[in-house]
Amino acid sequence: MKFVLATVLVAGLCLVHADDYNGRKMSFSATDVSRFTAKFSSVEHVHNDLEVFTNQQLEKSYDYLLLAFTFDKYDLNRPGFEKLYRKISDKAWEDTEGLIKYQAKRGLTVNINGVQSAVVGLLNEGKVGKTSLLDSDELSSLKLALSYEKILADESHRIHKKISHAHDKANCYDPDVAHYLDEEIIEYQSGVIRKLTGYIHNLNSIIEESNTKDMGIHMFDEYLEKAE
Repeated sequence: MKFVLATVLVAGLCLVHADDYNGRKMSFSATDVSRFTAKFSSVEHVHNDLEVFTNQQLEKSYDYLLLAFTFDKYDLNRPGFEKLYRKISDKAWEDTEGLIKYQAKRGLTVNINGVQSAVVGLLNEGKVGKTSLLDSDELSSLKLALSYEKILADESHRIHKKISHAHDKANCYDPDVAHYLDEEIIEYQSGVIRKLTGYIHNLNSIIEESNTKDMGIHMFDEYLEKAE
């Protein structure tokens, strides 16, 4: 009796029938493991977008590390600015890791292939004045950083829109992706954009006072070192 029962169970595991959304029968072979993945809902709809965004975050980490190095040189020596940009670089690295782990959890693969200075390229198209990461003074570096953040914020919003009800023409809604972007990416972006904007306005006011400009920049850098 046990042998008969075991035979029935094995047969059942080898071939499973299920109804799809249209009421048709689907057969799954136990050897066809490639069909059994963690993919579900509409995550595939933004697979390429998430992969590109992941590479952009990785590139951002290196770009800000280079910017931090600019202010760590002996002839400039701005430890506050260095700390600010290194902190943003570290966050971009964490976001890269988080995005890779999230996509893996959703059954996607991620190719780390670089995006060939995509964001810096957009900056060089005129979105900000001085764009060299190795030749930036205090104020121009803050303007560059703000423009950099806005470009990536626009990109995360675009992906969010593509996967949400706001872009539901193709019926591609995935609340899990939208929630991840909200919690892990977008909330931080709005905060850092607001912070950098405040820094720009404060530093600009300091620079306008020509008699105390040098001392003011030094004190502002000391403030950044404590605040960051």
